[in-house]
Amino acid sequence: MAIKFNQVILNKLFENKTELSKEVKLSLLSDLDGFNRVVDEARIKLDDFSNDWVSRYIDLQNEASVLYDLQFDYIAYMSDLKRAMERLESNVSELGIDPMSIQEYEDAALTEGIFRSFLDDNKEIVSTAQNMEKL
Repeated sequence: MAIKFNQVILNKLFENKTELSKEVKLSLLSDLDGFNRVVDEARIKLDDFSNDWVSRYIDLQNEASVLYDLQFDYIAYMSDLKRAMERLESNVSELGIDPMSIQEYEDAALTEGIFRSFLDDNKEIVSTAQNMEKL
């Protein structure tokens, strides 16, 4: 058990019965105690914030994985749409029909254009999500 600083000084003075050449500032005790409390409070705040941050970062990593999976599905669905468009093109070309004259094909062509633009717009987001460092 630690002995209080005041008691240590009083014991020293009593034992030696010496006069001090310097003034002993007992107020240093309260300064030391105050700084110790401030440091301890700062450590607690930092620890709490760090724990919260790690939890949020792990959640973000999980969301990044979902984002990548959603993009993968989007690309796969677009591939299916493109194959269906190509089959229709092949069938109607034998009949001499312009596939763009068919509303469903025109809608699919518009979707394909939007798909390309969307991938370009989100490329950096998905790339950043894929490259997140794991904790």
